[in-house]
Formats: sequence, C-alpha cells, structure tokens
Amino acid sequence: MGWIRGSDLWVRDGREDDGTIFVIRKALGNAVVRNRLKRRLRHIMRDLDAPASGSIVLLARPSAVRLSFAALERQVTELLDRLHEAPTDAAHSQH
Repeated sequence: MGWIRGSDLWVRDGREDDGTIFVIRKALGNAVVRNRLKRRLRHIMRDLDAPASGSIVLLARPSAVRLSFAALERQVTELLDRLHEAPTDAAHSQH
C-alpha cells in the first residue's frame, strides 16, 4: 500500500515489526523544532488507539511544524481512519 496523503502529514503501513515510525527531515527546521514535532506526534499516538500489531509510518511535511496541537491531532486521527479503511494489498491479490 502506498502513502495516504494529508495536507501536512502522510501515513502508510510500516514494513517493520511493531510501533510507530516518525519521519522528520532536517528540512523541517532545527533540532528544537524537529524534536517538538516528534514529541507532539508521540503524545498523540500514545493517546489514540494505535494498532496492537504492525507498524505505522508518519511522514511530516514542512507545514506540519506550524500546526497547533489540536490541528495535528485531527489530521493524525483522520489519516489513521483512512489508513484502516483502505483495502490491503492482500485483499487485492485474492481477487
């Protein structure tokens, strides 16, 4: 499955074991800015019902650093809902 794109974040199923992988590039800002965004995303994922198994990859776009916490949380929730509703590659290969 490919990326599900939001305006400031992209998400996809991970290929790793379990957990959430945050992709925060240096182009987003200095270390303080990048770490603040990672802390916010970790907090949001901890509060949400993240899947018990599998992994999720969240890629932050440069505009994500300007979002309020509430807007960031809304976008993560919306993207995860869309990710869980999307058909899997296995479902496509069976038909």
